[in-house]
Amino acid sequence: MNVLVTGAGLVGCNVARLLAGRGHRAILFDRSPNRAYIASVAGDCPLAVGDVQDLSALIETMQNEKVDTVVHTAYLIGDSLSQRPYAGVRANVDGCLALIEAARLTGVRRFLFGSTMGVYNWDLGPKAPLTEDFPLAGEIFYLASKIAAEHLLVAFAKEYKIEFAILRFAQIYGHGHYLGGDFAGMAMHQALAAGLAGKPVRLDPGIITLNDYVYAKDVAQGVVLACEKPLKHAAYNLGSGILGRPEDVSAAISRAIPGARVEILDKPVIGPYWRHEQILDLTRARQDLGYSPAFDVAKGVADFAGDLRRAGQA
Repeated sequence: MNVLVTGAGLVGCNVARLLAGRGHRAILFDRSPNRAYIASVAGDCPLAVGDVQDLSALIETMQNEKVDTVVHTAYLIGDSLSQRPYAGVRANVDGCLALIEAARLTGVRRFLFGSTMGVYNWDLGPKAPLTEDFPLAGEIFYLASKIAAEHLLVAFAKEYKIEFAILRFAQIYGHGHYLGGDFAGMAMHQALAAGLAGKPVRLDPGIITLNDYVYAKDVAQGVVLACEKPLKHAAYNLGSGILGRPEDVSAAISRAIPGARVEILDKPVIGPYWRHEQILDLTRARQDLGYSPAFDVAKGVADFAGDLRRAGQA
């Protein structure tokens, strides 16, 4: 396969790395790529510089690279979106539409959209792991734009007869640059970097909360399987299968970095942020895609610490 992966961040670079390792060709597409970060995660993966709203650039890239599959992970989140909501929402939704239009015009056969567990209506207080059919709700700009993009892409893919699936990620963490935002992922990164530097690690319980923490390399596994396997459903959850607590994160950092001084603050400094008291139901991804997460919080944090050491951030 020749796969165009939009967004050269945490998910995109790990997906590109794994695709190459499985004999496929991945092309990263990013508006302002961090080349050092890309090299550290995805190696010498081909890179196209452009904006996902630029239809002509997308068409040219897809034609030149003979792209047959698109994985869309480029998306504004957090402060980069909330500071200029109109421009941010427009960039998110228009970027999705430009991508699927370019896919139609160039004969792309499969389109995968990276979404989030945040689109589910957590205010309903789910009492069991959330399936892909759980009701959606989005009262902040980021989630509203995700839900809008989900619905629009489903309609366009059906009209254009493009194989399509939504991939809803749990709370991702791993070695990233986090230029696009994400409070919890960034907090995990900063905590590990502080511990590796010999500094005190203070976990804010308003950010590192009860959550389904999924390691980026597990997410990449799920995305690549969705590139390769028949798609029997329109949406798939990709999570860890385990509910993680702040205490689990603290213990994992202490094990990964012997001697680290780790403390969970008594009360939040920021937040409260997301608190998800259920995990994502992975039945559909396991059965259809063969997805099987390999990292719990302890293994993921240990691997994450190793990545940061190798990247010279220790």
